[in-house]
Amino acid sequence: MSDPQAGTIKPADALEQWRELRDTYVDIWAKASGEAVNSEAYAQASGTMLEAFLATSSPFRDAQKKAMVSALEQCNMPSRDDYVRLADRLANLELLLDDMDARLRQVHQIVSKAAAQPASAPKAAPAPKASAAPEAASAPQSAATPHLFAASAPEPAATPHLFAAPAPALKAGSAAKSAARKTPAKISKKGSK
Repeated sequence: MSDPQAGTIKPADALEQWRELRDTYVDIWAKASGEAVNSEAYAQASGTMLEAFLATSSPFRDAQKKAMVSALEQCNMPSRDDYVRLADRLANLELLLDDMDARLRQVHQIVSKAAAQPASAPKAAPAPKASAAPEAASAPQSAATPHLFAASAPEPAATPHLFAAPAPALKAGSAAKSAARKTPAKISKKGSK
C-alpha cells in the first residue's frame, strides 16, 4: 500500500524558475556594469561631473566654513585650524623632548664613565694642602664631573658642579669688594672735573 518511490519525489517548486531567472539577470548586469565602469569614457564622464560639482559647491563650502568659524568663536570653542596649530606645537614639543632625552642619555653615559674611571685609575695628584690659598681650597674638586651640555669633555677643575652648593663668601673677599667700590668712585670724580 505505500509506494517506496513516493517519498523520494520532490514536490514542484513554482518559485525555482524565478530564482534562476533572477540569478542570470544579476550576473548579466554585473558583467555589463563592470565593463562600463572600467571604460575610459566612463572615467572621463565621472571626472567632468565631479569637477562641476566641486566648482559649484566651493562657494557654499567657503560660506559654511566662515559661518562655522564665527559660530565657534562666539561660543569660545576651538576650530579645526586651532587644533591643527596645537598638533603642530605638540609635534615640535615631542621633537624637543626627544632631543633632551638623547642629551640626558649622553650625560648619563659620561657621568657613569667618569664615576667608574677614578675607582680603576690610580691617584694622579695628591690632595691640596691646607695652607693653600683660600679660594683654591673653597672651590670643589670636579675635574671628572661633566658639564650638562658638554659633548664628551669633562669640566675644568675650577668650574663648580651643576648641583653643587655655592661657595661661601670669604672675609678676604670683603676687603677686595670694598677696594673695588672705592675705585669707581675715584673714576667718577675724575670724570666730573
